[in-house]
Amino acid sequence: MIRYTFRGRLQQLRFNSTKLSVSNFTDKEVSLNIEGKPITFSSIFLRDACTSPESVDATSQKLFTTAEAATKLEINLPPVVETTEEPTLKIQWNSNGQLVNSSYSLSFLKKNLTSASRRAERFFDHDKKLWDKSELTNNLASIHHKYDSFLNDDKTFFNALHNLNRYGLCFIDDIPRPKLTEMNESNVPHWPVAKLADKFGYIKKTFYGSLFDVKNLKSEAKNIAYTNTFLPLHMDLLYYESPPGLQMLHAIDNSTLGGENIFCDSFLAAEHVRLQDPKAYEALTKIPITYHYDNNNEYYYYKRPLVIEDPEAVGEFPKIHTVNYSPPFQGPFEVGATKDDPAYEMFDDFIRGFQMFENFINDPKNHYEIKMPEGSCVIFENRRTLHSRNEFSDANGGDRWLMGTYVDGDSFRSKLRVGYRKYIQ
Repeated sequence: MIRYTFRGRLQQLRFNSTKLSVSNFTDKEVSLNIEGKPITFSSIFLRDACTSPESVDATSQKLFTTAEAATKLEINLPPVVETTEEPTLKIQWNSNGQLVNSSYSLSFLKKNLTSASRRAERFFDHDKKLWDKSELTNNLASIHHKYDSFLNDDKTFFNALHNLNRYGLCFIDDIPRPKLTEMNESNVPHWPVAKLADKFGYIKKTFYGSLFDVKNLKSEAKNIAYTNTFLPLHMDLLYYESPPGLQMLHAIDNSTLGGENIFCDSFLAAEHVRLQDPKAYEALTKIPITYHYDNNNEYYYYKRPLVIEDPEAVGEFPKIHTVNYSPPFQGPFEVGATKDDPAYEMFDDFIRGFQMFENFINDPKNHYEIKMPEGSCVIFENRRTLHSRNEFSDANGGDRWLMGTYVDGDSFRSKLRVGYRKYIQ
């Protein structure tokens, strides 16, 4: 039992739990002992996190603003710990004259002890793995899933999500051939790739449409992907403010000569640069690359560095949030071009890092190459996994028809978190 003065009155506070207790408090902060470790929480944080009926409605939406809650915020009664099924901190607030009763479970408090604990149920860094040709080839069986099971079995769907988080790609097999022969916006829901995308929530429609056919359109092509020429490693739609998180490509016909798909882990390449030349890597995180699409009565534009880090990432996996690499859609650089530009000297470091990155991703030992079987679909993270395609020829009378679509990364991560909550945690 401890003694303290509360607004001029001598108070006594009893330790209510060996796992959770209050050691001290003021209107500004609350000091706790959580499983033997001292921690002090901001009162504004605690009040803002309140989920009482006065604070959050049935839809889990807040009924107040942070600024409102922080106005003349006081603790009205001494905080106590109640122990029923789980030790729970109870605080009655006086927020600008309004009394609010708040409860904070031990699990909630533990979850918010550190940035790592707050992140744990949201990004699953510990399950991510860098890969090269050898790593992926040795684990191919684990990243292949059956079409019917993906659509109808929640555990298979989660396994696919898990692999997308782990390696940035997975494959769906045994897809029945579509009964339709021509795609348009009115029949989108009937295509297998649309059904795969719908499992994540919704399709990200772009100026290519909800779905897009990847065929050899020759002179009609508005994108190099719609020709039979070699397509270098790249990511899609980096000229968008919010590029899609996932891309799907369903091989309907794939009997031409060549046309193999190539995939590469851009995170492994970025980490290679960081380990070999930290100064060059730093430049890759700071010099923005211009991306644009100015064609077919469309003009898109955005700037972003090659590597965007995630400083809150934990564990051994690199602190990389996304990589942005798409040479076919690069525009002129807008920094470092003239000597009076502050980034001029750094541009040499950037070019050195860029060259190291490209040399690494173009090394076949870092590629996974596959002639996609008809009736299969690859799903890959567009902000991590680089994709390419070899040149192909229909001289053998073969045909090549892939159908693609996009899904937002938010939809993927939402389903991933729900799956972890159900099957792992």
